[in-house]
Amino acid sequence: MRREGLAKFYDRLTPEERFRLLIEALVRGDEGEWRNLEKSCPKRIYEMSDVAYWHRLEASEEVTLTVCLDPAGRLAKLKMLMAFNEALPLLQNNCIDEAHIAYFRGYAAGLKRIQRSANLEDDPLDLESPEIEHGLSEITSNLAEGWREFTYLLEASQQDVLKEVMGMWEAFSSFSRAELGIESEKLIKVWLEPMWPEIVRNW
Repeated sequence: MRREGLAKFYDRLTPEERFRLLIEALVRGDEGEWRNLEKSCPKRIYEMSDVAYWHRLEASEEVTLTVCLDPAGRLAKLKMLMAFNEALPLLQNNCIDEAHIAYFRGYAAGLKRIQRSANLEDDPLDLESPEIEHGLSEITSNLAEGWREFTYLLEASQQDVLKEVMGMWEAFSSFSRAELGIESEKLIKVWLEPMWPEIVRNW
C-alpha cells in the first residue's frame, strides 16, 4: 500500500508511534510526511497552570543547567593548572638540588684529576670557597630564569580559564537579576544543589 494511502490512518497512531514516524520522516527529509503526521495529530484541550509561569520556571532550569554544566570542563582544567602551579616550586627546588649535586660531583672529580696529574696530595673539598659559591649561584640563577617563562605561561593559562568561567558566571548573574528577578545563587540551589559547594569553591 502506498504511503499516501496510509496517511488516512494517521489519526489512529499512538503518541509513541507518531513520534517515531515523525523522527524517521525528518531524517529522510520527507516534508510531506512529517506535515501529514503533525496535521493528523489529535487535538486535546488541557487544563494547566499559567503557561507564562511554567515557561519562566522551565527557562530558569534550562539556563541554570547550561551555565553550570558548560564550564565543567573549564573548571577541571583550572583545577589541574592550580594543582600543577602548587607542585611547581617543589619540582623547581628538586631540579636545583640535583644540579647542585651534579656540580659538586663534577667539581670534585675535576679537582682529583688535577691533583693526580700533578702528583699532589688530596686536599679536602672546600665547600665554602668563592669559586664554588659562584658556580652554585650561577646554576641557581640560570635555572630560575628558565623556569620563569614556564611559570608565566602556566599562570597566564590559569588566568585565562578563570576569566572565561567568571565571565560566564557574571553573565548568568546579570541575566538572573534582570530577566528573572532573582539571584543566581538561589537558582543553583534549587536546580543543582549538589553542585553548589563546588561552585562556591571555584567561582
